[in-house]
Formats: sequence, structure tokens, C-alpha cells
Amino acid sequence: MESSRSIYCYLYFGGEIENGFNGSIDYKGGCTSGIIVNQGTSHAEFVLKACTKLQIDPSGLSFKYTLKFDPSILLPLDDDDAVNSMVLFSDGFSRVYIVRACTEVEQGVADGQGTPANVESHPVLRACREETELGVVDGQSTPVNVENHSASTPSSSQGMNDDYTIQKHGLASRCTKFEADPLASSTSGNAILGSGQSFANADEFRNALYLMSIAGRFRYKFKRNCPRYVSVCCAVDGCTWKIAACGVKGTKMMRVYTFQNNHNHSIHEDSSPLPTVRLCKLAVLTNDVIKATPDCMPRQICKDFERQHGIRMTYGQAWQYREKVKERIFGLSDNSYKLLPWLCVQLTKSNPGTIAEWTSSDEGNFMQLFVAYGACVHGFLTGCRPIISIDSSELGGLHKGTLLSASAYDGDDNMFLIAYAIVSSKTYDDWLWFFQKLKQLVGKMEVVIISDMHLDIVRSVSEVFGVENHIYCYQHLKESFSCQLTKKNTKGRKGKEDALMFLDAIAYTRLQIDYIRAMENLRRYSANLAKWIEDSGPEHWALSKFSKKRWDKMNTNLAGLFDDLINEDQHHSIFNFVVKHMEKLASLLIECKAATQSWKRFISPKIEDKVLLNIAKAEAFTVIPYTDTFKVKTRDRSHCVDLKQHTCTCSAWQMLGIPCEHACAVIQMMNQDVYGFVEEWFHLPKQEMIYSGILHPLDFDNMPTVDSDGNVQDQNGVTYASLDPPTMKRRIGRPPHQRNKFQFREKGTVFCSHCNGAGHNCTTCKNPTT
Repeated sequence: MESSRSIYCYLYFGGEIENGFNGSIDYKGGCTSGIIVNQGTSHAEFVLKACTKLQIDPSGLSFKYTLKFDPSILLPLDDDDAVNSMVLFSDGFSRVYIVRACTEVEQGVADGQGTPANVESHPVLRACREETELGVVDGQSTPVNVENHSASTPSSSQGMNDDYTIQKHGLASRCTKFEADPLASSTSGNAILGSGQSFANADEFRNALYLMSIAGRFRYKFKRNCPRYVSVCCAVDGCTWKIAACGVKGTKMMRVYTFQNNHNHSIHEDSSPLPTVRLCKLAVLTNDVIKATPDCMPRQICKDFERQHGIRMTYGQAWQYREKVKERIFGLSDNSYKLLPWLCVQLTKSNPGTIAEWTSSDEGNFMQLFVAYGACVHGFLTGCRPIISIDSSELGGLHKGTLLSASAYDGDDNMFLIAYAIVSSKTYDDWLWFFQKLKQLVGKMEVVIISDMHLDIVRSVSEVFGVENHIYCYQHLKESFSCQLTKKNTKGRKGKEDALMFLDAIAYTRLQIDYIRAMENLRRYSANLAKWIEDSGPEHWALSKFSKKRWDKMNTNLAGLFDDLINEDQHHSIFNFVVKHMEKLASLLIECKAATQSWKRFISPKIEDKVLLNIAKAEAFTVIPYTDTFKVKTRDRSHCVDLKQHTCTCSAWQMLGIPCEHACAVIQMMNQDVYGFVEEWFHLPKQEMIYSGILHPLDFDNMPTVDSDGNVQDQNGVTYASLDPPTMKRRIGRPPHQRNKFQFREKGTVFCSHCNGAGHNCTTCKNPTT
């Protein structure tokens, strides 16, 4: 089933469209925002969503967009087909330019003849003219009756968590010559609209004041500032702008009673200072860039903030602003640990069979969290092969931590999450605790563990699962072998490639005689490298040396897929991380379950491809029948196949569970179905059992609150245990910002954004401009 496409749509409004040096579209000034557009969105829904994001009137606006393969052409976005085409033919994102009707009329675009617009009949143009006359001619603004406009303005009771653009009242005359539209570039939960407007408390009123100054690019000063009375005026001497609010009797509310929202100066004057940067108040500005990329560079934040708001930030201010916005978006990290015990109770209550356990220190600080959903446990025990891939990943956020994951393979060799853990550190005790929990989960089932060669992992796996059940990740071992080649000063690039070929022959050969021959070849090439291989424990990674069945699994690639799954959530607080990860896991389970219904045979598509390849290879073989076995002659050797025992002397059938090319030759000669000899792990019934579990959503109706003393209590008066954040010790050296990139991991194909060609980027593109 094909999933619906979604793109990120950049919205540009309030600036000017110019032609770039290469014919592309450049946009100068104005404000920039963004929304996510899904396939199937109608034109009316898109316009409503875009205008709501920018808080502009949709009437009198024209929408244009560009496509990646030809960014020099502005295409009209005027109906449902245009929106659908933009989603289908955009590579992950698109750019939409919103133009006022008055701009099109001035340029002769509206009617093609440059006919002047009827200002009185156009609500947007009429409002713009009235605002300009109000600010320039009268010099004073009439107080706005907020109570009469409650249906069209956001209520102050919604608090600072909602995102609304600051409304434009009396500032149009000061913004007509600006390079950007400052009012549309800022967001505020409570815009100050006029006298009579109420705010929940004095702090909320002060926040609205500050964001209003950011939008108008002016600085104000307090004439009086106390919890019951706040009065401010413009910082420029002689300016008539002033706003005052006083407390409502018997409440903490503040109500505006003086509202003179006109300035008698321009911000381009030297005497007009820009507002100062106050990080505690700027954090209420929702930043989509920080939400999408929590690790965005502070220097980029400085550039974006100056472009959008006209105010320069220092590097330190940008870093603190990013952290405060992340705290606002992803939640307060300290409180998330306090709510963790309640969350574990909800996980086990809403999903029977789920294991959600945590540990803490004697002082009450968080140490470890283990989560295994009942649906995942049931799927692994009933349908997955007994082989588990283990890996770890560093988490972001204030308190950092490490994510430990355990994943299995479903019938189509896709990732199936079993359990994960979050630990405050990554020590032997943490690994041992994680594997002990995993052992309780699998019970008496004998499983094989695949992981890297970290000493703490090797030690803990041997104690819990047995040293004979541990497979070393070949990818990690190959990285270590490559480092040895560098230390041994291997002869050039060709010498390094030859040594790696010898290593691959040792790892992937299935027969003991071939392993001995490959080791002799490496020993003749370099005795030191052969000695290093023998000391690395080949019985834990070479196919021919490992005594248990491993289905040809060599690497912890599944762990890398798990990292991709939770990559966007690594910067959330621990509470939000668990919730967001559960939502993504539920979507993944539904997607895999739906994909199972599209199987053409009773075996998985990937296994079917492997069987077809073996059948094609079997056509060149000669089969000689014996009493109970069959002899298969190939070009260089002969193999013996036993259909009753499902064995072949090449060992491929026994190791992989799929008939090898020699077995396929015999099965076809006997006029039997090759697919019937595939192990049941890859059959449709097993796959259906894996995804037969149900993952129920959590109930947050009775979510407890954290009081000032740190106590956690829900609405029914039930008190829960409270955890404090972990005590973190700074590690030696610079902290890692991302996972180490392995040189032997398969890399994705690079596509050029200029010509859409594969194998190069736009910098090295040699194709002519189309």
C-alpha cells in the first residue's frame, strides 16, 4: 500500500520577487514560515493553513510556486490540481510565494492591462489605506474595543503556548519602507489589540509588549512596573506611543486601559533604537527550524533572526535561544523524569504484557529505563528467528544519556523492535542490567546476540547468554582491521584493497577447508595481519567457525535502522521521547502489517528473490541420483544434497534456511516445488503472527502534575513516585555530536539538485543548464 506523500512548504510573504544571476527566483525581505502539506490537500485547505500560519487575510492574495527542476518559472497555485502537482513533483520541499492583490495590480498582473484596483471594493486594500491614514494623518489611534472583536482575535486565556502572529494596528506607516514585513515575521500568543484587552497576569502582558516591540522594531521603557500596574512608553524622547494596563480587582488579570499605538518617528532614524535581545521572552517565538533540526548551528540562527526581525544576536545569545526554544518545544527535562514512573504505569496498564521498569539511585536520581511492548514481545516469541541485534546510540538534550536497543528480523528480513533501554551512562553495569532484562523477556529460548566488540558488551553477554551465543559485528571488526592496515603501513591503496579481500574471504567462506586456505593466503601476504585475525576470535564472526545457526547475519544493520527511526526524537525530553517513539513504532507496525497483505506467494518477497536467483544458477549444474542423496556437479567441485535432511555439503542450505543452488537443481529434477523447502520462518503464517499484536494508545486524561515541591499527583489524588534527573559526569574530550560513520557501511545515492542526475551533487555538476 503506497503511503501518502508529504512535503515541507516554505511560505514567503511581504517581500519582493527578483531574478537571480542564474535565472532562478530570489526573494528579498518579507517574512518566511513553513507548513507541512500532505497529498490530497485541497486548495481551500492549503490557503487556510498558510494564511493561519502567517496570520494574514486570505482575501486578495495570489499564490505562486516553483518546482525544483526549474526554479526560474513561477507556476500559479490556484486550484486542487496545482496543489496536488506541487506535492507530487517536489523533492521533499517546495517554495510558495504569496503576493498581495495590490502588488499584482501595480505590476499589471491582475488584469493584464495595469488597470487600477478599486480600493473601496477590496477589503484588504481598504484596510491598508485606513491603517496608513490612521497612523499618518490623525497622528493618534482610536482605542480598539477588543470585546467586539472576540470572534476574530485570539483569546488571551489561551496562554503563550499558542502561535499567533502579532496583529497589525497603527504600525503600517512605519513599515512601508522596511525590507522585511516585521509584523508578519513574529508570533505571539496574545497580541495587544487595544484598550479593554485582558491578560492572565502581568508576565503575560509583559511578554506581549516585548514581542510587539520585536514586530515593530522599536524599543520601549517602563514608566512603572509592578504586579498590579504596568505602564510603558517609547524609548525615543517625544514619541507619543504608550500602553498601560492595571490589575483587575480580585484576580491576577491585567487589563489594558491606555493604548496609543502610533509613533511619530521612523526606525531608520539614528534616534530610534532597536529592541534588546531578551532570551527569556524570545523563547515564546516558535522556531520551525529549531523544531525540525534541534542541532542547528547558532551562527545560522543569528543570520535567520537578523533577516526575519532585523536584530543582531551574538553567538552566545543564539545558543541560549536555541536551548530555550528546545525546552519550550520538547518540554522541561527535569519534570519529564518526575513523570516517568506514572508513564511506566500507563504503559503496562494500556498494553497488557508490556514491561516498563525503571531504577534510581539511593538519592532518587534516574539511572535506567527498560521498555518492551507486549505486542513486540509476543511477535518475537511467536514468529521471529532467535537472533537479536544489539546497538547503542547517544541521546541529545540537557541530560544526554544512551539508548540501548534490541531488534530482531521478521520473515522479510525487516527490523522488528523487541525492547530498548535508556541509561544515564554506558558502563558494564548498564549493559549487564539490560541483558538481564532481555533474558527475562525471552525466557528459556536460546538466542544468538549480534553486537560490536566492546569489552563491556562481550563480558555481559557471556555472563547472561553464554560466550558461544555471541556474534561480533563484522562491520566493526572490518573497521578495526582497516586501522591495523594503516598502522602496519600496508603498501598503498592496492595493498589495502588486497588485504580487505583476504578478510572477506575468511569471513564469508562456509567450509572449514576454504577457511584454512583463506588464512594461508593472508599469512603469505602478512604474518602480522594473520596473527591479528587469529587473536580477534574468528569463532565469533567467521561463518565457517561459528557453531550455532545465524542465518548468514553478519552485521548490526538493524540497529542502524533503529537509529534512523528515532533520529528526530533524540532531542526530546525522556517523557516525550517514549511517547513519540511509541507513536512511530505503532505506525511502523501498521505499515509492515499492511505490506504483508501484498505478498504474492506464501514466502516473503526478499526470500523469493533469493530462491529465484538460486534456481537460475542451478540450470548449469548436473545432477546424479544415488540411493538417498544426490550428487551435484559444478564447474570446479561436486556437492552432495539430502532432501530429507535439508542439507548440502556446501553448508549454505543449513546456514540460511533457503535451498541453495545445488538443492534447487535436485528439487527441480524431482519435479517438486522449491518454495516448499524454505524454512517456516519465512512463511506467511509466521509473518502474520509477528504482527498480530495490538499497540494501544496511552490515556493522558488523568495525567498528574508536578507541584513546586516536586510531588507528582493526579486529579484523583493518587501520588506517584518522583524521580530526579540523573547526575551526569562530563566525559573526557569533546562530546560526540553524531554517530560515527563507518567507511564500509552502504551509502545512499547522491542526486544533483541542478539536473536531478545520480552520482554527483550540484557543485560538481557538469550538465548544461536546461
